[in-house]
Amino acid sequence: MKTLKNKWACRRKFACLARRRFRADERGAVAVEFSLVAIPFVALLFAIFQTVLVLFTGQVLDTALQDTSRLIMTGNAQSMTAANFATGPNGVCSRVPALFNCAAAYNAGTLQIDIRTPSSFANAVLTPPTISGNTLNWGTPNGKPLYTNPGPGQIVVVRAALLTPIYMSFPATFLGINWDSGLKSAGSSTSHLLLSTAAFVTEPF
Repeated sequence: MKTLKNKWACRRKFACLARRRFRADERGAVAVEFSLVAIPFVALLFAIFQTVLVLFTGQVLDTALQDTSRLIMTGNAQSMTAANFATGPNGVCSRVPALFNCAAAYNAGTLQIDIRTPSSFANAVLTPPTISGNTLNWGTPNGKPLYTNPGPGQIVVVRAALLTPIYMSFPATFLGINWDSGLKSAGSSTSHLLLSTAAFVTEPF
């Protein structure tokens, strides 16, 4: 009988010691804690990368449009069509590095060039185009952008509109939130509208 009691006491003592060791064992705690915050952390990284990409794309578009607009200012674009101005050898897309497929965007209609010659700077139309999905409407009768080859001494407003895609949706919606809603432009559930503008008076060419 004594041996049996000692046997059960030993087992109870062993179980107690095992429970104490289990509670004190913190191996793998970091992995468990990181697994709890991994998805929000990755989603936040995606949000940062997406915002930086949009800002950098806007800067590249601004620079490309400003440089290409000098062709109009100096009279070197008189024989250029809208397609030449956008995707030609000296066009906007020739000045865009491998950040996005500029020519493909123009052919798909997500990159559009609008060139107008208002009678004065006060009468210049600067209203951004409206968006319906991936379609841009410039407020013209057919919704298409205008393209004008100005003469010397004319006021010119050159605008480029680009719908850049937003890639952040999956990790954000997976969490039940929509962190990228501030980047998406009204009228589109997938893209952000970037609009670059150059206004100047052409030289007396």
